[in-house]
Amino acid sequence: MLNSLAASWAAPAVSGQARRSTWRERAWPLGAAAIAALLGLATLQNGPSPALIGWLIYAVGALAILYRPRYGVYLIVFFSLLGDGVLMPWYPFNKNLSSAESLFFLQDALIVSPLEIYLVLTLASWLVRGALTRRLRLYRGPLFWPAAVFIGFIALGLAYGIGRHGNVNIALWEARPIFYLPLMLVLAGNLLETPAQVNTLLWAAMTALWLEGVVGNAYFAFTLRGDLYRVEAITEHSAAIHMNTLFVLLIASWLLRASRRKRVLLLFMAPSVLLTYLVTQRRAAFLTLAIALALIAIVLFRANRRSFALIVPPLAVLGVIYLVAFWHSTGALGLPAQAIRSVIGSDTTARYESSNAYRVIENINNSFTVHAAPLTGVGFGHKFYMIVPQPDISFFVWWEYITHNSVIWIWMQAGVGGFLSLLFLVGWAILVGTRALWRMPGGDLRAVALTATLYVIMHFTYAYVDMSWDTQSMVYLGAMMGILGGLEAMVKSKPAVGAGAPGPVEAPWL
Repeated sequence: MLNSLAASWAAPAVSGQARRSTWRERAWPLGAAAIAALLGLATLQNGPSPALIGWLIYAVGALAILYRPRYGVYLIVFFSLLGDGVLMPWYPFNKNLSSAESLFFLQDALIVSPLEIYLVLTLASWLVRGALTRRLRLYRGPLFWPAAVFIGFIALGLAYGIGRHGNVNIALWEARPIFYLPLMLVLAGNLLETPAQVNTLLWAAMTALWLEGVVGNAYFAFTLRGDLYRVEAITEHSAAIHMNTLFVLLIASWLLRASRRKRVLLLFMAPSVLLTYLVTQRRAAFLTLAIALALIAIVLFRANRRSFALIVPPLAVLGVIYLVAFWHSTGALGLPAQAIRSVIGSDTTARYESSNAYRVIENINNSFTVHAAPLTGVGFGHKFYMIVPQPDISFFVWWEYITHNSVIWIWMQAGVGGFLSLLFLVGWAILVGTRALWRMPGGDLRAVALTATLYVIMHFTYAYVDMSWDTQSMVYLGAMMGILGGLEAMVKSKPAVGAGAPGPVEAPWL
């Protein structure tokens, strides 16, 4: 009797799920066909244009998000990292629909970006899909509450700054990208449920970085004609930090014995990215990569001391030889050596001397601002205090509001609570990532865990000396933290797929 009642109750639910599944399978091709027909008609009437092609790609991506919400995570990371405001000023994904130079320019009043539309669409698709199937769950993970507390202080800093009659427009521009971080953390942590999906996200990021590298190569070869001294950089400052992750993943994949396909494809991608990386001329990126390589050596020493002895000492000797040979070089190959010399040497180039002097003056003003309002900060939308006049760099619109030291800047904008919650979030993410590294059951997942952890370290090392709260970095950082927060739960619930070292290894210090 009870079994028959249970079966009768379950039947409508099962049939309802089947109907919804059938509807989704039919709606996807119909929607794609409708959009293709509309854009095809527009092309016939007005002629082909890059904007129409861009909108077609964007619309297909939107349909993909509605079909599978996790596709939104892939697309957001891919399109965010693919474009660059310096290398490709027309690239529309990270810019507002009101940006005149954007391929997707529509109207001056539309201060929303294609990225934000994808973020909202992914969130809505996930929530609605979960509600309809009655399977909605929020996986918080170990980084959810630290990120929530941090973003809470950012919101308080925003409200405090506006409440003190700060510039509302500037306040919103300053804080806006920071909110992408916890949103991407939640989306990646909840929508990526298997190791294969995590690997897909990493491939989306690496492919975008590789394509940016190819565009950078073409720009360097054909536009600059190989002349580095005509420009200061060919990409945005943070792009080089993102490229670091491709080099780190390549090295981690070989040392931790990831899949052959991953090792070979990353080796193929690296040269194109390396050239653009060098001509971007970001010394902070060179230094953070050096820190990452040192940490990889420590991991290798812990995991395989024989390999450490065979690999690290010879490479260290080659590194010393390189520094000696290129210590005074001014060419592209000498840029990493110049970056190290600018930090530890007394003689450096005029460019680095000017940059260092600016940061010294700026740090004096940062310190004064923090001591003037240690508890609350000045709030978003307010200029920091300048007791020492700084060189005029008014070509950068926010030069009186945003400082190069992005870590202390959070204290200046969101008070001591924002600063301490940031330090806790970063420290906890590194701890979670280190623990996950030693508990992953395969080489592929260990390489992912190591890369994501090192990106957090590299990003916030870079943040200490340069502006880092930009759109691309917040999307990428949020996705990496989402991966770190979900890896252990993922491999506990499902068998991991990955070639390489067998069995989880517990680190003795955790």
